[in-house]
Amino acid sequence: MTATANTGVTAARALMRVGAVAAIIGGTLRIVSTFVPYQAELAWLEAFYGVIDICLLVGLLGVYLASTEAAGVVGLALFLVALAGLASIVGPDAPAFGVDFYRVGALVFVAGLAGLSVQLLRRRVMTYSALAWVATLACSIAAAALPVAFLAAGLLLGVGFVLAGVSI
Repeated sequence: MTATANTGVTAARALMRVGAVAAIIGGTLRIVSTFVPYQAELAWLEAFYGVIDICLLVGLLGVYLASTEAAGVVGLALFLVALAGLASIVGPDAPAFGVDFYRVGALVFVAGLAGLSVQLLRRRVMTYSALAWVATLACSIAAAALPVAFLAAGLLLGVGFVLAGVSI
């Protein structure tokens, strides 16, 4: 292995470790945020959500790096869908053009994450995290009829990231 290739492997491992820590922090904060009442335009609360989203974004990178082989090509596509959805919700949550981009981005993120989770379950990798993330999608869909399911979705999302970070 050349020095350049070795550096790339080391950098990938470092990003995976940073991703693991970010997944644990982001997941924990996401769990806590479930119990914080939302109030629009509170600067500290928007900053808190921003930290959560950035940690989950870096955590998702770590999850993918740790499960690249198990995810396969389909998993890569679903990871990219989840990544795009999550990246679209980092920052202020203002609707534009009559579209609530937070809701759309969150749904894209959770759907992509659930799809990636199916790939992980097929390969028996990060099983508990994957189950939590599939349940997150189910609760997100159920929240349309049962608003309390939105709280469960947030808790499950956070738990999944904490478990993934620990397993990495």
